[in-house]
Amino acid sequence: MRQQPAAELLALRGERTVHATGIAHGPGPVQLGTVGRAFDLTARLEPTASAGLRLLTSPDDSEYLDIRLDPVIGELVVDRDHASLDARAHGGSYRMPCPTDVPVDLRVIVDHSIAEVFLTTTGQVLTLRFYPTGQGPWRLEAHSAPGARLGYTVDVWQLHPLVIKEPGP
Repeated sequence: MRQQPAAELLALRGERTVHATGIAHGPGPVQLGTVGRAFDLTARLEPTASAGLRLLTSPDDSEYLDIRLDPVIGELVVDRDHASLDARAHGGSYRMPCPTDVPVDLRVIVDHSIAEVFLTTTGQVLTLRFYPTGQGPWRLEAHSAPGARLGYTVDVWQLHPLVIKEPGP
């Protein structure tokens, strides 16, 4: 079974806020741009070792959601251990099997505190809540482990709110 986002989400796309292509190879992150609290992200990632994307939701970088690929063990890991400073929020990592010999295509839909991570390469999906408390602009970064490289192409669009019109009398 393969899952993919509803085609109707494309109609909710607004301004493209990030278009980035390049290579991350540490030691520091690569700043990809600013994103809103509701966005649609597509990415093609080609890591040589553990690498991925980080969504920073607090101005001081203490609150973030990590999406990492580990091609050595063949996993996509979504780590929310640092995703919320709220003491009531739960952490934890979620893992999905991931191919190791091809570029990995992702689509990530975020709406404030909910994220759906589609591993479009295989048709798998993960839905999770992450309860960010930061009120400032959110930022997106590419990260790679020491000695690793991450080739990336990332595009992000703001999502317009869904407006449901009631039928007239």
